[in-house]
Amino acid sequence: MKTTEEITKQTVYTSEVLPSVRTTNERLARVIAWADAHPYAWQIVCGRRSKPFGKNSCVYIGWAQRADTSAAVLERARHLHELVHNEYPYAGEDSIFVFRARFTAEHFGDKEFEGGFFQQHDAKYPRSCLDLDYTPETFELVLQKFIEWMDKSYQTARITVNGETVWTVSEGRAIACPAAPQ
Repeated sequence: MKTTEEITKQTVYTSEVLPSVRTTNERLARVIAWADAHPYAWQIVCGRRSKPFGKNSCVYIGWAQRADTSAAVLERARHLHELVHNEYPYAGEDSIFVFRARFTAEHFGDKEFEGGFFQQHDAKYPRSCLDLDYTPETFELVLQKFIEWMDKSYQTARITVNGETVWTVSEGRAIACPAAPQ
């Protein structure tokens, strides 16, 4: 038997903002560079302030949802990066999924930024639902984007955010409810 010793060289890409996030994958190095250059990117994927993109969000693959490992944090950042840059293979430029990622990245630092569970209801049942972030100033825009996205095959009676009715249909007309965030 012959025994040899080989030395290999490996390039490791490490975040300057979050040094625990590292990879040897050149494609993921782009994600680290982007997140380091965007002050809120790491806060979005490591915190819970963003409903759709924060830690524990169901938009991420299961193993990455709750973990604090380098791989999990980087996977969450990769997903957000792909959506923001319209590189996600299953969502086009006009997709609500691209809209909500870009919205979150743009407004995360805004005063009173928060996330909510938007849900469409017909007369009997809850129907389409989606986690979306918003601020009091942008609530109407986000609600409108949800209305454009929700399932049109049902006769929508109302829309709720976190269980509170924010929009109803009465006599064929939409009515914003006083419970809508101000």
